[in-house]
Amino acid sequence: MSPKVPNNVAKFRKALKLSQDTLAGRLGLSVTQLSRLERGASSLTQDRIVELAKAFEIEPHELFRDASFKEKIELNLMRDVIVQLDEMIQRLGISLTSTQRGDLTIELYRLETEGLDEAQLVDHSVNLKKFEGMVKALGHLSG
Repeated sequence: MSPKVPNNVAKFRKALKLSQDTLAGRLGLSVTQLSRLERGASSLTQDRIVELAKAFEIEPHELFRDASFKEKIELNLMRDVIVQLDEMIQRLGISLTSTQRGDLTIELYRLETEGLDEAQLVDHSVNLKKFEGMVKALGHLSG
């Protein structure tokens, strides 16, 4: 019994709204062959990986990327934003409603991560000090 290598072929195919029949035709495969590749029951050759990457307009390594890895990174960054925002609010002695805190957390997270790719997210260190004036102004407006 050979170990299966998980891949994202089916995920990318479905994201592009392609049927197995359509993708198989583009790759010169039978639907059965494509199904086996998607399930990891058949190995992907280097040539096939390149063909799939071109068909999906992605980099070849993305076929094997673990989506939960990026999710963990993003959750850690969100946690850092929440912790730093709470510390800043306490330090500034301002009061925000739960809705304001939630909205501000989301906005600061967006500002911190805008334009960063996955590799940059891994190395990104959250520092909300640059937003202190904005948070202080919001606190004065709501106070």
